[in-house]
Amino acid sequence: MKRVVRLFLLLAIALPLSYAQSQAPKEDPIEALAGKWDVHCTEKGCMMFTDVLIGDPDHPADPKNPQYITIAVAINRSDRKPAFIAFDLPTTADHAQGVFIAFAKTLPDGKRWKMELDKTGSSHLSIDSCNDDYCRAVAVHGIVEATKDTPAVDLLQKFLDSSQILFLYTKNGVPYRTMKALFPFQRAYKQLLASDMQETPK
Repeated sequence: MKRVVRLFLLLAIALPLSYAQSQAPKEDPIEALAGKWDVHCTEKGCMMFTDVLIGDPDHPADPKNPQYITIAVAINRSDRKPAFIAFDLPTTADHAQGVFIAFAKTLPDGKRWKMELDKTGSSHLSIDSCNDDYCRAVAVHGIVEATKDTPAVDLLQKFLDSSQILFLYTKNGVPYRTMKALFPFQRAYKQLLASDMQETPK
């Protein structure tokens, strides 16, 4: 497991700088549209969800058969805290490996931008269940529990404080990675608390 964690960090660091640069301008409406989060609310709370296209320089996305990781954030109306945060992976993912998650910030570096990985490193989530469409890894209450090697991680707080979320999973032992800008989530979450969570749907 430790070898996979080290591999994840190396792969994350090796992501081209252009990825970080493309995430940097927060005023870019095209990027905001590409990162749109959908919201569905009920009496108990609201579900925020989005799809992350799987693809990296080593394994570009297949335009004829694109695959995604779906992120689902369930927020309780009663306390405005997560009931869970789930990550739905392709069914071809190696179930025994689960999924590794890390966070990063995009920071100015002179006239360019650089991506700085979060100091907490990567977190691991096991795959809890699978159906015909996806395999799901869940963080109950949005918390990745601590292990002997890693601290507990509050995913919602990381979503709010970070610029990107990075993923790594394996298929037939081959690592696949992708990343997603988080500022669209931050905008959608702020709007959710200011409006949708104020009224109970009839």
